[in-house]
Formats: sequence, C-alpha cells, structure tokens
Amino acid sequence: MKIISVTPYVVGHWVLVSVLTDEGIRGSGEATYFTHPPACAEVVREIGSQLIGADAFRAEFLTNMIVKTHGVRDVVESAALSALDQALWDIKGQALGVPVWQLLGGRVRDRVRAILLVEAATADAVVEGARAAVADGFTAIKIKPFVGRWSEWSTGRILREAAQVVADVRKEIGWDVDLAVEVHRNLVPADAEVFGRLVADQLLYFLEDPILPFGLSANLAVAERLSSPVAIAERNINIWEFRDVSDSHAVGFLRPDVGVAGGFTGLRKIAAIAESRHQRIIPHNFTSPIVTACHVQLAACTLNWDLQGYVREQREPWVSVVDRINVVRDGFLEIPETPGIGMRLNLDHLETARYVPFGNSFLHGAVYGTDGGIRHQ
Repeated sequence: MKIISVTPYVVGHWVLVSVLTDEGIRGSGEATYFTHPPACAEVVREIGSQLIGADAFRAEFLTNMIVKTHGVRDVVESAALSALDQALWDIKGQALGVPVWQLLGGRVRDRVRAILLVEAATADAVVEGARAAVADGFTAIKIKPFVGRWSEWSTGRILREAAQVVADVRKEIGWDVDLAVEVHRNLVPADAEVFGRLVADQLLYFLEDPILPFGLSANLAVAERLSSPVAIAERNINIWEFRDVSDSHAVGFLRPDVGVAGGFTGLRKIAAIAESRHQRIIPHNFTSPIVTACHVQLAACTLNWDLQGYVREQREPWVSVVDRINVVRDGFLEIPETPGIGMRLNLDHLETARYVPFGNSFLHGAVYGTDGGIRHQ
C-alpha cells in the first residue's frame, strides 16, 4: 500500500494532516504546534512530498528515516513528523480492520479516566467550574489558580491567593476527587517551593510545570524539593529528552504529546521508559479531537497511562473538524472499536477553514507586571 498524497490543513491554530494511499484509505493526524501553524503545515508538505510512493505500513522505518536523515531537533519538524506517524498508524488500523490499540498489544483497561481542565477569570468561577465538573462525573480535575490581575500583585499575595483558590476548590469537591494544579510556568524555582509548601496539605495529585521548561537541572531540583508529585516535559520532542527527565525519580509524571513527541511510534517508547522507572503518563492535550483520539488509543494499551487530559469538545470548532468527537461518560473516555484511531477528518469543512493566530498576537497575548515586563511564562 503506497502513499500517494499528504495534505495539511490549518484550522484555527490547529494543523491537521490527511495521508491518502493508492488503495483509497485515508489516515488522519495532527501536529501540536499552535504558535506558527502555517510554518508547520509547510514542513508537513515538504516531508510529505518525500514519502510519496513509500509503503504506508512502515511507520517505524519511515519515522526513523525522517529523524535521522533530517536531523530533527526542533518542535516544528517534530510536530510535522508526529502528525504523519499518527496518520500511518491510522491507515494500518483501517486496512487491517482493527483499532490502533489492537496493533499495539491490546487493551489493558475498559475505559480511560479523564482529567478535566478548569480555568476561569475569578476564584469563585474556578470553584464553580470544579463543582460542575464533579457534578458531570469527573473524578479528577486540574485547575489554574492564578486568577484576576495576579501578575500585578506582590509575590506574597500571588502565592497566598493561588493557594487559597486551591484550598477553596478542595473544600468544594472533597477528598473523593483527585485535584491537580496547573502552575503553567508562572513561578521561579524559589517561589515554586514556597507555593508547594502552602498547598502541601491539599494532597495534590500533581503540580504541573511549576517553572519554565528551559534548564533541566532547575526543573529536577524543584521536583526534588516539592512534596507534591511534579508533572513536566510537555514540550519535549523525543525519547532522548524524555529519558533525561525520567532519570530523576523525583518526577512523578511525564507529559508527552502524541502531536509533537513522535506520534504513536515515539509515545509507546516514552511510556516504556517511564514504566521502567515507576513513573506514570499524563499526556499534554490542548488541541483538536484528533490528538485526544490518538491518546485514547495509547491509553487503552499502555499500563502506566494514568489520566487523559481533556477539554470539552461539544463546541466549535471541535465538532466540525471530525466525523465524531470523543465520547465522555461519567468522567471516562470511551475506547472505540472503530478501525484506526476511531475518527475521520471532515475534509469538506477543512477545505474552507482558515488560520486564526493563537492568542491574537504575541505582544497583546502576554501577561505583564506593573513594570511593563512580561510576567506570564
């Protein structure tokens, strides 16, 4: 079965990819790269042009051929490669009449527990969002506790008010729901340690990205000093970068993204690295239903896949880009039996979709302190 075309589509800030074979089977993928989607789409076209005529069943070979001949070292190329890899596995599943999870070893669970992201402009709204999530059946939620005009506050107020949001949410949802905090790289190491002490009694499931991802030693030092488990590495792009993070037993969770860390081929290896060190996987997930669907396939067949990040999909543009959205019941994602990744791109919609810059612009999308400097990381 030969590849005859590779077509990227930029929808909003998503890069969606369709790979067509000479037998009429079409695979779908997504590149997690929302900063400059048109640039990533061009890389998809360039790499894709070199795959024309290749055997679509050879995902492992083609992925490694691209990595080693192109010297893939940046997020744009890795995201493009990841989307193509997803599509190739989707093609194989469809051709053989089985879901991707069946190709990767078979199911190890019947459904996938989701963790819902709750974010809002005020503390009260965060608490209400958490309450609503629990009412909808979610048994794990993740909140962003930095609300209001926090970037203009003193450090002490930032940390205390964020900790109070965490405490208020915990009081609202009780102890039968796992609670995680998305710090979103808003702190420096010293402040992250203080914040960790302030929320230690809330028994958090994890603290996500306490500081900027640059500088592995600093991230690992913070992880070692916090009493709550740390979840990091959503921006890492290959097995070698994840190995370096995983070498520290202070890290509780790795956060690979199937749309940037090598597709199915890369993530199954990353999960194995983590499993050998008793670490769990909670993937980064902030894009279209395609990435979520691919993650569900991996969750179905990966023992140490702990939770699946989820954003509500019953809205535009999520519902228009695919033939079906991911199904969530009582806080769990259903594992589809449909061949391939379980959904198809809606090409009629993609042909007319347009690019929308993420956050409108870098200048106006940032969060600033009272001195005019960038505070949001």
